[in-house]
Amino acid sequence: MLYPHLPYAFTEAYCAAFAVTVWLRLNYSIGSEHEIRQLRNMIYSYVVMLASDIIWALNEDNLIRMPRLLNASVNAVMIMAIVAGCYFWFRFIEDRLHFRIAAHKTLNALIAVPFLVVCTLDLTSIFTGWIFYIDAAGHYQSTGIFYIHTITNYLYLLIPTVCAIRKAIRTHSRQDRAEYWTYTLYMVAPLIAGLLEEAVPDVPLLALNIFLVILILFLMIQNLQVYNDALTGLNNRRRLNRYLEEYLPKASQEHPILLFILDINSFKAINDAFGHIEGDKALKTLSLVLKDVAAEYDAFVARYGGDEFCMVMNASELKPDEIIERINRHLQDSQLKKLGNGESQYVITVSTGYTICDGKTNVPETVLAQADQELYRNKQEWHKNHGS
Repeated sequence: MLYPHLPYAFTEAYCAAFAVTVWLRLNYSIGSEHEIRQLRNMIYSYVVMLASDIIWALNEDNLIRMPRLLNASVNAVMIMAIVAGCYFWFRFIEDRLHFRIAAHKTLNALIAVPFLVVCTLDLTSIFTGWIFYIDAAGHYQSTGIFYIHTITNYLYLLIPTVCAIRKAIRTHSRQDRAEYWTYTLYMVAPLIAGLLEEAVPDVPLLALNIFLVILILFLMIQNLQVYNDALTGLNNRRRLNRYLEEYLPKASQEHPILLFILDINSFKAINDAFGHIEGDKALKTLSLVLKDVAAEYDAFVARYGGDEFCMVMNASELKPDEIIERINRHLQDSQLKKLGNGESQYVITVSTGYTICDGKTNVPETVLAQADQELYRNKQEWHKNHGS
């Protein structure tokens, strides 16, 4: 073939166009602001990698001719984009799975060090040839210490993969398990490409595999949005309404159903003082507490809207005040850990309202309104006692 790398370049161009389409479709309704920013950064890094690789392919076929310095710069951008994509993937999964490995300020800074070191080495290699160099024929060649770049990439992929596998094994939710296993694909993609690239060197396997993962991830998140709240991972209001429509008719005096509505006290003050990203973290903190409590009582938990949450459970042998105390204790313990580690500058408290459904009404709107009325009274009492 006269231009052996031209099909390679066209394939990557299509991957880039499709990736940009996904990037444009991302919005904050499918995740927290920080999550979506990291995902967008990852896709942006992928597109930059593709653009640089296309230029490399055209240069290899002599369709364009670049001076050595420009050639080296293009290759440096390409390999920096690869490590950037791995780094931003790590940050995205860190947010999505709520693991604490980067929650501490010192750890948070240390995690960025390998990324910064590799980028520095790549940039200096333009002039020094430490990581790679351009040979006399104008072709890219890597050196023996390129393994630093490879190790860094795989570390940023391996840690989220291990965390996702652990969560997939431990969770009892089939939906959560499917989500966690999906996150392991980003580790599998480069492994497959690495194993096969020698057999089919003229096919951009890495680009194709990464795009496949991005597409699967995007479709999965879109699908989760039907019944899941993007920010907290809890059931959303639509799922709550369906749940109540199904189970309220089963309530009776012998088998009552207990419904709680909770919201965060002075949530607006947290947003105003610390920003909306901290507000998102507060919502996530409460959602994790409610998940733990819901697991203890085999309860259904959902984000009702804003900073309001609902919990529904069989009330046959349960006392509402004891459950409220349990929620507050879990929340207090969680806050003490965060405050002790320097991860938080404020304390989250909640007001709660509840109603016991004993079959007299099975209309979700009525039951929710009853619990909401008590929440309002308790909220007013809290403001009265705290002067805010």
